[in-house]
Amino acid sequence: MNKPRLLIILNRLAVGGPAFNVISGAAALSNAFEILLLAGAPDADEQPADYLLDQYKGFQFQKINSLKRSVLPGTDLRAYKEIKQVIKQFQPQIVHTHGAKPGVLGRLAAHRSSVPVIVHTFHGHVFHSYFSGFISNSIVRIERWLAGFSSAIVAISETLKNELTNSYHIASANKIKLIRLGIDTTHFQDEGGRKRSQFRKEFNLSNDTIAIGIVGRLVPVKNHRLFIETAAEVLKTKGSNHKLRFFIVGDGTGRTSLQQLIRSKQLNFVNAGSGDDSSANFIFTSWRKDMDAVFAGLDIIMLTSLNEGTPVSIMEAMAAGRPVLSTKVGGIAELITNGETGLLASGQTELVAGLSSLIENARLREQFSAAAATDAARFSKSAELEALSSLYHSLLGSA
Repeated sequence: MNKPRLLIILNRLAVGGPAFNVISGAAALSNAFEILLLAGAPDADEQPADYLLDQYKGFQFQKINSLKRSVLPGTDLRAYKEIKQVIKQFQPQIVHTHGAKPGVLGRLAAHRSSVPVIVHTFHGHVFHSYFSGFISNSIVRIERWLAGFSSAIVAISETLKNELTNSYHIASANKIKLIRLGIDTTHFQDEGGRKRSQFRKEFNLSNDTIAIGIVGRLVPVKNHRLFIETAAEVLKTKGSNHKLRFFIVGDGTGRTSLQQLIRSKQLNFVNAGSGDDSSANFIFTSWRKDMDAVFAGLDIIMLTSLNEGTPVSIMEAMAAGRPVLSTKVGGIAELITNGETGLLASGQTELVAGLSSLIENARLREQFSAAAATDAARFSKSAELEALSSLYHSLLGSA
């Protein structure tokens, strides 16, 4: 019996949670489905994730260079036509899109090509904190229209499902399916401490240095400015008593303005690999492929986003047994139990207080670390894939 043909469309083949989640999932699902994965090219400020194609096999891959993050009418039309041509050649029974741009172009192409099953996953949404009110409202109206010919919409957290259903009225609750993301938690374990030693040796971190990091694209919605503002406040009061180093892991268009902000605070920074970093308050590492070593080497993980779905970086940090301090947005509260596996904050004042308490209290860090590592067992990749496969077969049966 032939396996159902599944076309997966990813926004960009760039380092980050969505690419890793989709590509590793495609490899696992290839046992039950014939899969073709389409992906756009990363932007200039993003790190290509082609290495994932060497790690994960079992599916076909095709890159569409015209599939870009920005709205470019001529380029978008070309991408739409390319996707339609791929659909015509591959003849998928299912098209599953990930990301805003594929969600528009991919679903529209699938609908006009009479694909029986059309699925879209919201890994977050851009309905606030990205654009002006007019543009945000226009996006909501477009998403409602697209939902009308989608077979199902996947939300990766209960909070996100509630927002899509009740706050923005994208679709009815019965069309929006909750399928939580999963990760390979064993990849982030470091029983012998080799990964931690590797990272800390690279950055000349002494045993008594507390390394605090944030992971993500350097773009406004991730709100790295709040991370820097919080760090600056803490350095005023804690810097004389503790050795503190702040790591900014990732890259993006906001790097220059963030470095200017650091200078304005009379603090210093260094770009990793550019010279002696032993006295820098902040280290910009750019993109890293060895996130297991990064999390092992850090002592505290922060997230200061304005808007999130289910951040894979938090899941990975918890699997590595690291305490997390985060703003309380999106589905983050479904990952972190405040006061048990980490701390949630509503603004800078609470972030400063939370970070100060974690710096001062090594026992609290240890308690959160142990609880986070135990709790991370629920981030099951197999459960995610079983739910997704079941959804596909259910939709095919009713198509």
